[in-house]
Amino acid sequence: MSITVRGGAPVTDRPTVRLAGHRRHGVAALVAAWLLPCTTHPLGIDWVWPPVVLLGVMSLIRGGTTILDRLILAVAQLFGAFCVAGLIISVWPWHLHPVPIVGTALTALLVIAAVTGRRPRLPVRLPPTDIAVWSATVAVAALTVIPFALRDLGARIGMVAPGEDMARHFLLYDMIGKIGGYAFLHRTVPAGYGTGMRDYPQGTHLLYAVLDRFARSAERNADGVTAMNILLWCHLGTYLFFVLAVLWAARRVSGPGPTAATLLPVLVGVAGVLYFGDLLTLFLRGYPNELLGLALVAILTALLARPLAGPCEQLVTVTALLVGVSFTYHLFLPYAVVVTAVWAWRARSTLRRVPRFCGAAALFLPFTLLMPLENRPAGTPTLLLAMGTAYASDRSVLVLALLTALLGLATGGGWRSPARRLLTVAVAVAVAMVAALLTYQYAMVGHSVYYFEKLVHMLLVVTLVAVGSVARRLPRVWFDTTGVARRLTPGIAGAFAVTLFMAGLGGRWHSDPFGSHGVRYAVGMEQGSPAGGRLAVAVAEIYPDGAGAVTVMLARTPYANFYATLFGAAMRRDYRDGEGWYVFLSPAGRPRTVADMEAKVRASPVRIRLIVGNPLASFLVVDPEHPHRPVRGPGVDPASFGDPAALTNVEAAEFLAQRYPGRVEIVRLKP
Repeated sequence: MSITVRGGAPVTDRPTVRLAGHRRHGVAALVAAWLLPCTTHPLGIDWVWPPVVLLGVMSLIRGGTTILDRLILAVAQLFGAFCVAGLIISVWPWHLHPVPIVGTALTALLVIAAVTGRRPRLPVRLPPTDIAVWSATVAVAALTVIPFALRDLGARIGMVAPGEDMARHFLLYDMIGKIGGYAFLHRTVPAGYGTGMRDYPQGTHLLYAVLDRFARSAERNADGVTAMNILLWCHLGTYLFFVLAVLWAARRVSGPGPTAATLLPVLVGVAGVLYFGDLLTLFLRGYPNELLGLALVAILTALLARPLAGPCEQLVTVTALLVGVSFTYHLFLPYAVVVTAVWAWRARSTLRRVPRFCGAAALFLPFTLLMPLENRPAGTPTLLLAMGTAYASDRSVLVLALLTALLGLATGGGWRSPARRLLTVAVAVAVAMVAALLTYQYAMVGHSVYYFEKLVHMLLVVTLVAVGSVARRLPRVWFDTTGVARRLTPGIAGAFAVTLFMAGLGGRWHSDPFGSHGVRYAVGMEQGSPAGGRLAVAVAEIYPDGAGAVTVMLARTPYANFYATLFGAAMRRDYRDGEGWYVFLSPAGRPRTVADMEAKVRASPVRIRLIVGNPLASFLVVDPEHPHRPVRGPGVDPASFGDPAALTNVEAAEFLAQRYPGRVEIVRLKP
């Protein structure tokens, strides 16, 4: 008995042929994953790969139904995986070279596609609610990017200079580029950097260092001025992603019911707080870690309240977010862990159905402890009492946001919804953390300080996410429905009223006309110290490596000299010796005498280069216990800060150069 098949081929041959075809395609894709990066690197176009990898992750995700969902989820998953992969990147022989990083990333995507059986696919629909989120984000982006792009590098440095932290963030980002990975894995710090930032959470800095390599198609660090410019653009991008993440999170917790028209008032109000309120100061003061940490907190809060349809995708994303929070700003990690634990307990029956993924998530959770344990001082009570340069939070806006969120969560039977109940828990946990730290700080020093304001920022972001629930209380209408304008007018008018009020009356107590940081930044009034930034750039270009001497700025006003010394030392990579001098020059610090300055010169382990210019510039006093300063007013040069009876900066420099001719060098700039 014989069996034949039409066409002459046995049935059993078809799966074999199909499998062989899949193997050939897989091998070809694997070869291309390494060959293409090897081609783009010599051409200097490595910058194409970060968006390609991001699109690859987006195409394999199935948890999001829109392109915006996929983007947010892909960034969350990719960043968490990147933080863990950074441990390998730090020790493998190629370090931050773009080719092996891209090759490994593309290989990982191919493996995931093969294991899951997924093929690249992106959603094509763009729902009106997503258009509303994108529109609000673009509006904030225009108000942020245009003033930034119109500034030169010196003015951009001057903008973030009052926060002082950006100089130290530069050091860590540059140090990671220098050693090729996480600084805490390398106990020997390169000369000139200092050790103060080595154990700081480094996920953001590693990301910036890698993006720098791809932007320049380079294998080594750029000069200090170029590296600072790239860092500041990365910082701007972080703020814009933060805005998008919070607006997306508010849209997600609003649920499927609200339309774009009913969601619009909520998004306008949230965007107004993000730009005209306190949170813009995180960009202006130079806190990139906190911005990225808050973005991850917003995404996590929204996903715990309204989980993804697939428990496996949910577990992967939540785990990645916990790792990301730990590697960026682990002050927020207790909030993230507690709220995640509440969600996991509620979803325990669902999670039992995917034990393998729960086990895999459990393997990655220890990575969340790595940064807190490595950065042990950050968990000590002493550091929680540290002073800083953060602006005091706007208490009235915070209270208004809390009341608005409570309105959306509690009214109309809102607590019957599991999403609303978890959001209520999230807000309560954030409030409890703020209250606990406030109680501790008042008990120890009698007032709130730096890290209290950071936790208030977290509370405000969690509250703004919860404000998205208000959309369900607004009329469910469409733009083409009769009577839309009449029904939407109260909500839109209220949102715009809040936004215009914050823009028109800024400051902590809303008593300063047009004192909003957003308004001042947009019109060019929020400048910081552009003179200090430009002076730092100019001297860093003249002495890119310090030339064996620490450079001290005495050429301009006190704050310009202070910031120029700080940022100049960072860009020249001689911060170890320059740190003491920038502290010495602080206008808010102890008054200094020429004897103090002479003692500082004698104690310096390297030569001192004094940059002088304005002959009227001064900062020294005769009696530090009773300092005499010039009275500000017409005809008084702002650079004249010292006692008229003391030496001017030029005179002090000449005096020291004469006393220590082999130790002190004078460089004169035009006044």
